[in-house]
Amino acid sequence: MVAQQDPERAVATASAPKGTLNAARWSEILDAAAAVFTEKGYGAARIEDIAARVGILKGSLYYYIESKEDLLYALTVDGHTKGLATIAEDDEARAADAPSRLGSFIMRWMAMVPTTGEYAQMTERDVRLLSDERRATVMEMRNQMHRYLRGIIEQGIAAGHFDPATDPGVATNSLFELLNSTVRWFRPTGRLSNDDLAAFYKTFVLRGLRPA
Repeated sequence: MVAQQDPERAVATASAPKGTLNAARWSEILDAAAAVFTEKGYGAARIEDIAARVGILKGSLYYYIESKEDLLYALTVDGHTKGLATIAEDDEARAADAPSRLGSFIMRWMAMVPTTGEYAQMTERDVRLLSDERRATVMEMRNQMHRYLRGIIEQGIAAGHFDPATDPGVATNSLFELLNSTVRWFRPTGRLSNDDLAAFYKTFVLRGLRPA
């Protein structure tokens, strides 16, 4: 298994504002920024729009940030940090077979999806607008998740649990696309909950990977 970045350290070093941190206010600012970026697009969004959404003066917002990009970076790191938390396994889980590990990962990832909500689409769309250094940090976080999942798929192929014709890279990218696209269309109802959908995905994916 690949070495994992400490999620708490990622937030502390990459997304926390300067100065004394008021956690509740910072959370409000991030929620407001995500809403404004989603509604107007990152390029058209203004700092004063975000400050007004929070109910503070534009100047007060600069106590927490130096630029609008700081907010996009914080939101992107927050989402990726939650993703990194889903690949954590204890010794027993790590020693399990690939179908068990993959099924557990799908359930964990789907449990995380509601906490990122619609804003995940915004950060996915706008990650390219980050500075080269910040984008590289985000992409390394993403690569850790992809290496983890690819490793499980390769384990399953080697053990005969998954179809040997499976392309691990294609399977990895396809699975992330499937799970991450859920927020674009799914709304929990009385008929189908998020847990129900997660269980469906688990069965759907594992059946699809079985040897022919």
